[in-house]
Amino acid sequence: MIVNLEWYEYDMAASVGLNRKVQSLLNGHRDLHNVKFTPITDVGWSVVSAVAEYAAAKALNKSWDGAVNTFSRPDLPNIEIKSQQHHTIDEYKKRNFLFLRKDCDDDLNHLLVLIHSHLRYELAGYITGAEAKQEKFYYGVKGRPSGYGVPIDDLHKDFESL
Repeated sequence: MIVNLEWYEYDMAASVGLNRKVQSLLNGHRDLHNVKFTPITDVGWSVVSAVAEYAAAKALNKSWDGAVNTFSRPDLPNIEIKSQQHHTIDEYKKRNFLFLRKDCDDDLNHLLVLIHSHLRYELAGYITGAEAKQEKFYYGVKGRPSGYGVPIDDLHKDFESL
């Protein structure tokens, strides 16, 4: 499902992402998985992650409050948003898949949102944490914690049930 945003929607959601990054700096937060971002990629991912949350909410006709410092709750009711660049614009990817860590919430729906451009996003599919934790999806990344890589073809596409 493709979601096209207006510039003012991007502006609003991007502002939330920037505010989240500023609050993380203010509070001395560090990446839980030792990811080493540059200042540009760190702010960039904060922005596009927030915009991806908004895009998912818009597509699913759900409310998004753009909250900051609410780490213990999902991005949308019962939905955790995972975003990544579409493989056609990411020089490091040959394909996209939903990556979930071993400690992901079993009961939550984890929704993969692919970023095509500033204003174009794609809801690629979703799966519960429990469904993702299968040996066939086990995925290790050199120098990073392992988890589960669920191919897009194995994700649910019945978005109306979310």
